[in-house]
Amino acid sequence: MNTFQKLFAVSPREIKEDIIITPFLNLKYFSANVKSKRGFLFEVLNEKYFSVIKTGVGASFVGDALLYLKETKAKRVYFIGSCGASADLNIGDLVLVNRAFNLESFSDILNNKVYPSSIDTNNNLYKRFLQENKGVKEVNSATVGSLSLQENILPLLNKHKIDAVDMEVSAFAHAASFLKFSYLAVLYVTDILRSKSFCRDLADKERLAIQESRHKAISLICDFIKRQNA
Repeated sequence: MNTFQKLFAVSPREIKEDIIITPFLNLKYFSANVKSKRGFLFEVLNEKYFSVIKTGVGASFVGDALLYLKETKAKRVYFIGSCGASADLNIGDLVLVNRAFNLESFSDILNNKVYPSSIDTNNNLYKRFLQENKGVKEVNSATVGSLSLQENILPLLNKHKIDAVDMEVSAFAHAASFLKFSYLAVLYVTDILRSKSFCRDLADKERLAIQESRHKAISLICDFIKRQNA
């Protein structure tokens, strides 16, 4: 058994050209009929038209998962995850990341030495998806290296017109670009930095809005992939 098989529990040749990356979603959301396989680090589900890889939360896990995909026939990668709103967004909003900012370093945020770089995620795959799903909001999102220090960087988020914060998209976009994959990232809003903490008890209305947004994100991505392969 080689390294890839140990990490993913499948061989590289089993991975499809279209791959959905998710840090934490239950893979049963993508197929109730197909059984996933769990490797040392990553869990994989193979559907007819795509593979889904559950990586674990955090930029390094997502970035590493993509780098290992260079051994496969992967061509297009899609990220589905959650985010916190730092601008005018509501709980349950579905957003498409137009520009991903890199604030991945915990140490830089802690020591107030943050100099954000960014990557434009507006490629041809992104444009096709947006054309077919015009109701999805476009945002700038920053991948942050700390949950507890998020509020410390609110002035920086305002300065750079960053609408949301997440834990993975910058690494996802940089790794995908490095490997010359087409890619896009869809997020759903679960909290609001200034007023509704990520660790609060959810109201029933909020819980329902998040559930609906999560299922919509999955449905939009899966249906989009199927149409591309029809």
